[in-house]
Amino acid sequence: MRKWKPMTGSMLAAAMAASLLAGCSNGAGQAPASTAAPAAETTAAEKKTETAASGGEVTLRMSWWGGDSRHERLLALIEEFEKENPGVHIEPEYSAFADYRDKFSMQLTSGAAADIMAVDQPWVSSIISQGEFFVDLSAYDELLDLNGFDAYLMDNFCKFDQGTIFLPAGVNGMGSLVDTEKLAEFGFDINDKDFTWDDLIALGEAVHAADPEQYLACTDSKQCGLYYMRTYLRQLTGKQFINDDGTVGVTKEELAEALSLVNTLYEKQIFQPIEESGIYDNTMTQNPAWIDRKMFMILGRTSVMTDMSARRADESGAYTTTGFVLPQIEGAKESGIEVRPSCLYAINKNCANPDVAARFLAFIFNSEKGAENLLDTYSVPAREDLRAFCNEKELLDASAVENVNYSLENSGNIVNAWSNNAEVEAMMTEIMQKIAYKQYGSMDEAAQEVMDRIAQITAANPA
Repeated sequence: MRKWKPMTGSMLAAAMAASLLAGCSNGAGQAPASTAAPAAETTAAEKKTETAASGGEVTLRMSWWGGDSRHERLLALIEEFEKENPGVHIEPEYSAFADYRDKFSMQLTSGAAADIMAVDQPWVSSIISQGEFFVDLSAYDELLDLNGFDAYLMDNFCKFDQGTIFLPAGVNGMGSLVDTEKLAEFGFDINDKDFTWDDLIALGEAVHAADPEQYLACTDSKQCGLYYMRTYLRQLTGKQFINDDGTVGVTKEELAEALSLVNTLYEKQIFQPIEESGIYDNTMTQNPAWIDRKMFMILGRTSVMTDMSARRADESGAYTTTGFVLPQIEGAKESGIEVRPSCLYAINKNCANPDVAARFLAFIFNSEKGAENLLDTYSVPAREDLRAFCNEKELLDASAVENVNYSLENSGNIVNAWSNNAEVEAMMTEIMQKIAYKQYGSMDEAAQEVMDRIAQITAANPA
């Protein structure tokens, strides 16, 4: 169970807003409300509580982020739940990730957040330290059957001093997604589980040499930091990027080596030039080079891979991609593989009908009907019984299943709160962009900037 030092409200807003790459909402949800609710709103809330208690109409707001497939599946589940529960209405508020992130921070701190809300795991430390925003789900265990969810996810990501305040939407593993048909032309072997970073570089050079319009790896600035630099750094050191006390967990030399990997991948054109790929930052799945099979590999989490593989389906509906391992360092201190929830869901402490909200969460994440409708939109289910159900019916993306199984068998250390901090993540995204645009004289210079900026971030929120 985790504890967090309180932060000021401004720190919370800064920590979440710092990672903003697109600042405008798409209008999918309501505008932030004033902290002090007008009398009319209070009366409405009271009436809603009275109505719910008497078995009348109940309206709940639900917010999430994602792509079109996730929106469609959740909307279908909302419709199904409303049919089975007359008088209950779920108002959806959804958007792309960047828009959601900014709106979420504003709504949470202003008291205008939805009744049921999706939360990204890197935000958790900032949110929890600010106050008690969420319902303790253990009060609704009869509905949710919390013990049925993977204990690893529940114990490490959902339980805090305030109680069990999150529900995992799925299991997020790590690995790679590869176009085996295309890469076979370059001698790639899907059965080679000893694939190294040197192998990746050599393969990438061969791919680009064969056609200057094609590149091995599809990525964006955020992915560079998370799945290349940080993965390599974890394998190299076996240490946390940032220690629990806020100090940098690696040496400047180790950091420079990891940053050099990213620099090499850009210099050797294993990555698409940022002048072309930067357009698709945070929308990497929409990069035409990936969709048109001009890129052949992506490193990342399984929740991203399902969408990436779906966009590569051929005309027959058969996928042109399959799951593969993460590149490794020879003699790696750990695998670099992070297993975590693909998304967390919480119930707002201000929700007038938390029992109905819990019933809806159970319908989505604790029922065969929910699993059958969600499929792999949140990677694979966080319940073993629902994974078995989906596997039996062959409902899940095969690459997601492969990579989750591989991740569970080869997981590295749990990444701590500071290393997953949203402000740190945003800073590292900026560093990746500067490397791509060749704004450093050396990677030692880049490493020094990273260390200086981490010190600034952690000093603003001392442990």
